[in-house]
Amino acid sequence: MKIKEKNSKINPLAGMYVVLIALLPAIPIRIYQLLNIIETDTGFYKQVDRSVYIMYIIAAIAIILTYLLTVFAKNVPASKSPFRRNRFLAVTSIIFAAGIVLDVVNALSDFLINAKSYLSINLTIFGTMNQDQIPLLLESVFGIFAAIYILVFGISYIDGRTTYSQYKFLALTPLFWAVMRLIARFVKKISYINISDLMLELFGITFMVIALLAFARISSGIANVKSMRTLFYSGFISLFLLETANIPRLVMMITGNMSAIPDEYPLSLADLAFGVFVVAYAINAIKCAKENDTLEDVTPEEIVEEDNMQTDDNFLDD
Repeated sequence: MKIKEKNSKINPLAGMYVVLIALLPAIPIRIYQLLNIIETDTGFYKQVDRSVYIMYIIAAIAIILTYLLTVFAKNVPASKSPFRRNRFLAVTSIIFAAGIVLDVVNALSDFLINAKSYLSINLTIFGTMNQDQIPLLLESVFGIFAAIYILVFGISYIDGRTTYSQYKFLALTPLFWAVMRLIARFVKKISYINISDLMLELFGITFMVIALLAFARISSGIANVKSMRTLFYSGFISLFLLETANIPRLVMMITGNMSAIPDEYPLSLADLAFGVFVVAYAINAIKCAKENDTLEDVTPEEIVEEDNMQTDDNFLDD
């Protein structure tokens, strides 16, 4: 009984607060690492000092606490599209869409550069497609549609119409775009030793994929009971990992230390914007739920029991 009473006091945004607090030491540590112990040509640690272990500890605590606080939180919004006019959410959505467009440009540029180099050694067009090019091409294709969907989503929060809920397949394109980004990083031919930037991006995008799946379900109106809770914890964890990777890069650019940014891991506006988008979405969902009394009609304990007994409904079948 006491445990349940304690659970009932957990704010659904507690995980977000943990992440934002964890970023305060993580970002300065990451800046130090970029300037002192990271190879600019690979993004790997060239030496492992105390800051590496401190970063791992901060990340582990932030991720575990965020997950637990969100899973056991009370008064999480129901898994319904949280609609209320919100210019902040609209603006962050539009910026996120712009970031996806820039990612498409970069992916397509990498694809064309690689194709040109493959053709120069007499490989055919089909031959170039066997050289890890497919993920980059699909990332570009899905990215175009993902940007369109996120843009429509943002505009809906300005004009007062939930037009985005009608496009169920288009709602999946941000998810497919993120999956292709993840695959493109997995196929990089590297040794997974002393990884720095790549590790942050791999885990950050993995949680982004989970969050965007929940987002697609909720936006399409076919979510299961725990989709909003899933979006919260995965979105907040992705926020921590991707902002830890990208805010220091932004600082390097502003302070004129571009040479400290690893060549293969430039600043990603899409990753930066996604973190802000998640915060805006979560806050709007909480406000909308309180105004319309649309909270989950199950307890956190029942959510955990359901996790142990069954899997999610199949999104594509729905």
